[in-house]
Amino acid sequence: MLTGGLLAVNGTRIALDDAGAETCFVSHAHADHTEAFSKGKRIIASEETFALMGKEPHGIRLPRLSLHHAGHMLGARQLRAECDGGVFAYTGDFSLQDSYTSKAAEFLRCDTLMIDSTYCQPHMRLPARFEVLSSMEKWVKRNSDSVLVFGAYNSGKAQELVSFLNRECGIAPVVGERAAKICARYEKCGLRLDYLAAGTEEANEAMRSRFISLMPPSSVSSAFGASLSNSLGRKVKTAVATGWAAVCRFAVDEAFPLSDHADFSETLHYIKQSGAKEVVCANSGAEAAAAALRRQGISAATKEERSKGVQQVLA
Repeated sequence: MLTGGLLAVNGTRIALDDAGAETCFVSHAHADHTEAFSKGKRIIASEETFALMGKEPHGIRLPRLSLHHAGHMLGARQLRAECDGGVFAYTGDFSLQDSYTSKAAEFLRCDTLMIDSTYCQPHMRLPARFEVLSSMEKWVKRNSDSVLVFGAYNSGKAQELVSFLNRECGIAPVVGERAAKICARYEKCGLRLDYLAAGTEEANEAMRSRFISLMPPSSVSSAFGASLSNSLGRKVKTAVATGWAAVCRFAVDEAFPLSDHADFSETLHYIKQSGAKEVVCANSGAEAAAAALRRQGISAATKEERSKGVQQVLA
């Protein structure tokens, strides 16, 4: 079923969010999961993920294997496989909440569950999503006399914020070149977004009065806001929208813990609903996550720990 981090289905070995085999499953279009695209591998992914990567779908279909919504971002999918050793499921990055751009993850019943570990720590508990969005909406409307700059990742979070600002605030934000390119691909997938690409005449005209801009989080700070305020001669306020705002401090005026990941409580809920007898922790923080799950009475290990255990048994 799962050996050395590779999934075996009907004699085909499949790498999960890496390029370690000729056939690779890519759960979604974030850069830290898409190495297989640059390596010329045979790829299993959603049509939206191919579109967001600017690629044509390969059309790979394998029996006993299916893809299911994962939340997180447009096109994100989980993988379910019926293997000789039982049913295997892999979530990749996932969210149990509907967002403005994607459906919540489905609960997959399985024997072995490989699950994303990004927020799988007891201290990672996020406020209710509707409360965060309500706070964001109130902050935007309360500061209607200021230029607002949100820090949001170019792919995924920026498009959700565009949709949020469109629907809840009636605003088309100014976005940078990279985010605009991804927005255009979202639209090709059928998601309507109203935005202004920085550098265009339309964006330049909008920026002569009050506007909202989306930029990469690394570029947004109170110091940047002060510099922009001096340049424009107007009040400027800065914010970030990321789940890390629940546990980290950011040098901005407001930090909103809007996450596209399941937190610790939601991860435990997913594991319970899956009925998995064994949990494999993947991606960032896997070792700490596996230890935290074991303290909850769950049979959990990282890919490396599990592989080492298998090797010891075989020896």
